[in-house]
Amino acid sequence: MTRAQKAAETRARNKEAAARIAKVKAEAQAVVATGKCPSCSLPLQRNPALSGWWQCAAYGAPGFRPRGLEAASPCSFQCFTS
Repeated sequence: MTRAQKAAETRARNKEAAARIAKVKAEAQAVVATGKCPSCSLPLQRNPALSGWWQCAAYGAPGFRPRGLEAASPCSFQCFTS
């Protein structure tokens, strides 16, 4: 395989990866636009640790959840939009 062929294959793989990432981001943005977790219908909240990180309000230990959701069933939904 020539160097030009390898470069062309690399560009094609990168283009496919970028398309997959764009699709996943679009799906995550659609979920965030609803404001509700697709798994349990509780509200979504932004996690300030990373830009674009969203998670279900029932994610994590009860002590880290918003008031009133401490007793909710645990949910592990989270997504990135950026």
